Amino acid sequence: MKRLQATLLVFWIGCFFSTNFARSADVTLDISYYYYEEPNFMDDTSNPVLYSAGSRKWDVSDDPDDAWQFLYTTEVTRGWVNYSGSGTLDKDYYKFRGETYAGYQLDNFTPIIGLGYRWLYDDSGGETSSTGALGYDRQSQYLYIPVGGIFNINKDIKIKSQFNYLIAGRQTSYLSDVAGFSDVENDQSYGWGVDFTIDYKFSGATSLYSFYRHWDIDKSDTANGTFAGALVFEAFEPANTTTEAGIGIAYKF
Repeated sequence: MKRLQATLLVFWIGCFFSTNFARSADVTLDISYYYYEEPNFMDDTSNPVLYSAGSRKWDVSDDPDDAWQFLYTTEVTRGWVNYSGSGTLDKDYYKFRGETYAGYQLDNFTPIIGLGYRWLYDDSGGETSSTGALGYDRQSQYLYIPVGGIFNINKDIKIKSQFNYLIAGRQTSYLSDVAGFSDVENDQSYGWGVDFTIDYKFSGATSLYSFYRHWDIDKSDTANGTFAGALVFEAFEPANTTTEAGIGIAYKF
């Protein structure tokens, strides 16, 4: 129950920011394909797609005396995924993503650098796979630096491209969902990602966009857990990759 409350809190925060900034930015809705893989261990695939809502401010000022720009992206995501590993399993998936950037306008190009936070929640506690394996909840948190730029090709088309450098990551495996086990936390220190979006404005306030995102995270450190309060075991988070591709619509208020 506490973890569910934490999930809802993060979603409410995301919705608060999206609503708060809507008057000066775009409100976004999109659907996406999602694929997560831990090679030789397991994979998750969206079933059929993930659904996201958010807010963003990517437009820059036309004032030549206002070259410095402060921009942002927020997004909440909900969906279902098919697990394949120790058997198969359908489960709920949640995500929050927030990024802020500082940029400096150079004609039709604005280089950006900022800070990003990515939160994922895999809700499979209490579920049982096709082979009888017991599921447990997992929470992933990542702090990273986005570096890239926004290219205004013309008045209707813009491209946003960025490289994400992982600063710190933490994986919490709620093994206590399975009787006798303790929870385990693992730190992830190395990883990177890319994020590419092309946006086409087809009316004064409405635009369509498509995107591709990829993450590559290295193996975590090793942490100790316990079973039955006595038996000690070691656990780590395997190296993993995530790929997302989707389409959406944005409306400026």
